[in-house]
Amino acid sequence: MTASAPEDDADLAPRAEPFAPGDRVAIVEVLGGQVWTWRPVTVLRDASDEIALWLPGGTVTRYPAGPQHGEHTVRQWLTGEWHLIDMVWQGPGTLRLTRPGDPFDVWHLPDCWYVNLQEPLVRVGAGFATIDRILDLVVAHDLASWKWKDEDEFAHAQDAGLFTPAQAAAIRAAGESVIAALEAGTPPWDPTWSTRRPPEP
Repeated sequence: MTASAPEDDADLAPRAEPFAPGDRVAIVEVLGGQVWTWRPVTVLRDASDEIALWLPGGTVTRYPAGPQHGEHTVRQWLTGEWHLIDMVWQGPGTLRLTRPGDPFDVWHLPDCWYVNLQEPLVRVGAGFATIDRILDLVVAHDLASWKWKDEDEFAHAQDAGLFTPAQAAAIRAAGESVIAALEAGTPPWDPTWSTRRPPEP
């Protein structure tokens, strides 16, 4: 299976059937019915207990033009006005792990585990739909320490009215649940993926 481009009427209809290992799909961030980002990935696993996706370094993605974060992004989200451009993923090959229903996914990066708070992945025709929730966690490779990331940007989004107090509390609670799991020695992802990730070309 090959991921189609978002300008080709991305198939965002719900899909029940899991994807097969090796399928080329996309992680599609959708806001207000519009595609916000489009990242082609390869399915490593799509099961009832785990989703594992691989984003190779150098992948051509689709992303809104202009600054990537901060006030510009919040303004775009509030107005619904943006257009997508091709953008090469400059990071290394990135393994993205989650469990169905979890409000985050976990990126395995060379120097950390990056917990990206987001709406739970929903399987659609094009791949998996979600939307970022700005606030994140950075976790050491040995899982012994962690820190919040983008708290200032998250606060600005709340001040601008992007999130209600209840929504903001739920987003932070999702991060706190990850911290609690780490403190209990039960990370909500399988750390052994760090030794099973696809090799870089």
